[in-house]
Amino acid sequence: MRIKPEIIKHVILFAALILLLALAACTIPGSVSGVPGKNCFFLSGSARDNCYFEANKCSKMSPGQFRDSCVAELAKASKNIGVCDLIQQEQTKAFCQEQLAESTQNHSICRLITDPYWKNNCHYHLALSREKDTYCLLINEPRQQYDCYQELIARTNNPVLCEFLPAEEQEFCQYRIGIAMRNTTLCSTLENPINRDACIYKIAKATNETALCGSIKIHDIKTRCQEYFEEMKAQLQKTK
Repeated sequence: MRIKPEIIKHVILFAALILLLALAACTIPGSVSGVPGKNCFFLSGSARDNCYFEANKCSKMSPGQFRDSCVAELAKASKNIGVCDLIQQEQTKAFCQEQLAESTQNHSICRLITDPYWKNNCHYHLALSREKDTYCLLINEPRQQYDCYQELIARTNNPVLCEFLPAEEQEFCQYRIGIAMRNTTLCSTLENPINRDACIYKIAKATNETALCGSIKIHDIKTRCQEYFEEMKAQLQKTK
């Protein structure tokens, strides 16, 4: 018996529909109907934990470092500091709190951290991001505190911060800021006469102000300053 073409067409369409439904059911492990985490229970070991991690179902994961990392990511995403308290491992909890302090720019969270390493990092990063030198002072690791002030000085060019550096570095700190800010008044406060005049000389060159050479006291530096502008004038005349 010959099968009508219309029937064959319907059979093919029906088979295609069945195949499409079958493919739709073959979603990634841990999901059913496109909803992550629905089917993780049927996996085992690390595969189950990975499944729950991807689905943000941290509470269903096996206790341990991987679960704590999941909770830390969840806290960061939700910006909820209370979520960090669910972490069992103390250092991971401290990391969670530090990350939240950075992302929310909330320095009060730093005070909650008990781990010294992450507490210091919290003060350090917020000192720089918020340009607060008082946070540098809270760092109890000498080298990191020093780096905090150095980085903050580089960002703000605030000469007052030079006072927090070792005594032998304070004048050079002010010297660099004086040149960077083209502040001859700051140059004039330097104790070392060579630094004072060299600072003014560099500003004179940077601003192309010949008159500044006159305020230089040391003869050799003043002469060098004047010669610089004479050479510049001579070169300019040659190009005309």
